[in-house]
Amino acid sequence: MLFRKPYSLQKQFLGGLAVASLVLGIIFAIGFYIHMRTVLEDEVEAKATLTFTQVDAVQNYVRKVLRPKMYEMIPETFIIEAMSSSYISRSVMERFKGEEGYLYRRVAIDSRNPEFEANTLERGFVDYFSKHPSEGLWKGYKEIAGQRYYVMARPVAYVESCMRCHGDINDAPVEVVRQYGERGFNKEVDSIGGVDLVGINVMASLGQLQKTIIGYFAFFVVGAIVFFSTTNVLFKVLVVDNIKRISKVFRKNLEETGGADLLDTIAEQDEIEELESGLLELNNHLFSARAQLKEYAENLRTMVDERTQELTHEALERRSDVALFITMLSLMQKSRSRGELLNLAMPEIGNRFRATTVTYICTFASNNSYSWPRGAEAQTLPEDWLDIITESGIKFEDNRIIISVESSAGNAEGVLILYWSDARYVRLQDHGLMRALGRQLGAAGENLVALDNMMRQMQTLQTIVEGITDPLVLMDASCNVLTANKAACALSAELSAGRDTSGNILSMLSDYNASDGCSMQLALSRKVPFVDEVVIDDTRTFSMGIYPVIQGNNLPDRVVVHVRETTREKRMLAQMQQHEKLATIGKLAAGLAHEINNPLGVILCYAELLKGDAEDAQQNQDIDIILRHTRHAQRVLRDLLDFARPKVSRKGISDVAHVVQSITEVFSVQAATKNVGLTSSVLAEHLFAAMGEQELEQVLSNLVLNALDAVEEHNGHIHLSVVQQDGAVVLSVEDNGEGVSPENMHRIFDPFFTTKGPGSGTGLGLAIVYGMVTDLGGKVEATSSVEFGGAKFVVQLPVATSCELGE
Repeated sequence: MLFRKPYSLQKQFLGGLAVASLVLGIIFAIGFYIHMRTVLEDEVEAKATLTFTQVDAVQNYVRKVLRPKMYEMIPETFIIEAMSSSYISRSVMERFKGEEGYLYRRVAIDSRNPEFEANTLERGFVDYFSKHPSEGLWKGYKEIAGQRYYVMARPVAYVESCMRCHGDINDAPVEVVRQYGERGFNKEVDSIGGVDLVGINVMASLGQLQKTIIGYFAFFVVGAIVFFSTTNVLFKVLVVDNIKRISKVFRKNLEETGGADLLDTIAEQDEIEELESGLLELNNHLFSARAQLKEYAENLRTMVDERTQELTHEALERRSDVALFITMLSLMQKSRSRGELLNLAMPEIGNRFRATTVTYICTFASNNSYSWPRGAEAQTLPEDWLDIITESGIKFEDNRIIISVESSAGNAEGVLILYWSDARYVRLQDHGLMRALGRQLGAAGENLVALDNMMRQMQTLQTIVEGITDPLVLMDASCNVLTANKAACALSAELSAGRDTSGNILSMLSDYNASDGCSMQLALSRKVPFVDEVVIDDTRTFSMGIYPVIQGNNLPDRVVVHVRETTREKRMLAQMQQHEKLATIGKLAAGLAHEINNPLGVILCYAELLKGDAEDAQQNQDIDIILRHTRHAQRVLRDLLDFARPKVSRKGISDVAHVVQSITEVFSVQAATKNVGLTSSVLAEHLFAAMGEQELEQVLSNLVLNALDAVEEHNGHIHLSVVQQDGAVVLSVEDNGEGVSPENMHRIFDPFFTTKGPGSGTGLGLAIVYGMVTDLGGKVEATSSVEFGGAKFVVQLPVATSCELGE
């Protein structure tokens, strides 16, 4: 039977925990006692201070209020009970004698009243304050009548107001001398004659404090016992039992291995020492086992080296196989035809398997064969080659292997024959690897054919897309460009000022219709084409169509974007509308002119006759008004007739520089009258336009007249300029007037449209100019002048050809 060591790990742990708890309890009790005693002293000191405050209040009241009032009411009379501060304060404080544990004394040496003569303790305080005049208060514990008191004492000094009763006896009140005799006189100012003393019995409080501490300590002991019990259980469950379980395993192992002597030694130890001994014994066993394993390892090294060589060789073989298949994939990308692929792949196959000859025979469409090395005799098909490609797919013979080359669909496309002059190499080859080689070669050939067909289709499609002159783009749902023709790339470069040449015109044109939402998403969600019109900078117009591409799952994820610029079509349509409007108004004007002109002639004739016969000045003035308005109406009718039947715009020639100079000189007088500047500039002399001089003069005259009406007097400026640009003569008339507002820009060439006041214009001048210029194939536009800030009219006329110039 094994005997355990008397002090186990659990007992040691609980003993140490008990000592630590005891020390902690003592420290806690001492600290609590000191804290509670400090609290008690603070409370007692507060009571004593309150007593001194009350005594001071009574004495101050007697000295400052009661005594002066008594002298005022009863002069030359001293009433001790009402005028002596010491008598009154003692009388008041005597009322507290009945309170248990409370003591108040106001005493003096050579006291006037023998009852208040200082005793030994109190004389000691008087001596203390006499030797320490700077001290104003003493506090501490004293034994009084066998009881422990907390005492506060302060000195009582004689001040100037005390000298009447305590100074010279001859000056003292008669009542004081009569009652107390000669005691208590002849004192000096600022001398200490006695003390005020307050004592509070603390025996009961200290006893209560000790009981409280004992109670807390008892509670601590009970808590410590509960804590010890809980800790004991937890320590046993979590530590001791686990250690015992481990030790039991060690003992069992030692018993099995014959360690009886060691068991006797371990039994005399505690749990930790037992565990430590067990670990040491385990270490010894491990060391022994390591030595044995080392010996085994020496024997296995030779076997491992042999196996390693075999695995290394096998790994190299597999690596060569992988490299061969990767090389075949790379060759497929480099090859353009099946024959080129075979010529590149067969040397790699022959070198990998150390074959003497490699032959490929096509059995799908022809019996063409390819051999390696070049010039080597091609192998012949065996008689059962049809069974090989339809059943087994591979056949091993004495010196060669016949492999069926199949496509991914299982269709035989040819036969690959590997031949070795040494028959031993045939037996070393793996059936699965040979079969995979045939499938890989067939798949490569099939993919190459499919890739070639796809490339041909892509080229055809690219040719069709590039043949379309309008921008055309194929995009995915994320707005990424998949394919774009040259027209789309050119348009994207133009719209982005050369920054983007990818052809992503959708993102550029969509910015102008951002308020309408994403047009691509609309087309994809609705699965129907989306057509929109986009206007850029109010000058260029595009028709944009987005056509969703429906995939096999009936979900569109791509779109075709087609863009066509319609700027010229819009302008041509506007010109046609303008011509139709002018033709309609011209016919109407001609009819009205004929109907109104005859009555106006009759009115003018009779008005002239009446003027010749009229003698009254007022009548002549009235007739002049009739004549003036009649002639104005005739001028309007002539403008209508000129508009309806304008001069024939002959395709003559005119020296533009000469006409501009002539117009400048003609209107310089009228400009000078309004104090308006009129200048001209011609960048090239002898510019000839395909328009007669009279027609050109009429066009420029109308434009200059409008400019003169638009500018302000004394501050206006008009400038005429001529340049040759893009095969056309460009004339510009600019001014610094108010210009043409944007809302009137599209109506400026309409007949009868004018911004002048009533009676200032007919609104036909610019309409006539528009008709004369466009009849000759020219253009006229109204814009804003950047240099002068007013209106700018630009006339483009065709340059006269050499035939028209007679060259």
